[in-house]
Amino acid sequence: MSGREREALLESLMIDEPELTFTPRGDPDPRLLRLVEFLARQAARECYAEEVKMTRRRGKRTS
Repeated sequence: MSGREREALLESLMIDEPELTFTPRGDPDPRLLRLVEFLARQAARECYAEEVKMTRRRGKRTS
């Protein structure tokens, strides 16, 4: 996690505003959306890194 990403996450979790709310049929809390975006990007990076690692391992075995 880069410093900028960490700062963005910490900023989105600041308690200056009321508690996060989930309203399935309304406008979701923008802080909740930022958190979901952050976690999705992190999961995608980890998944990609694992795929690259597995591909390299397969390549070494067939050589």
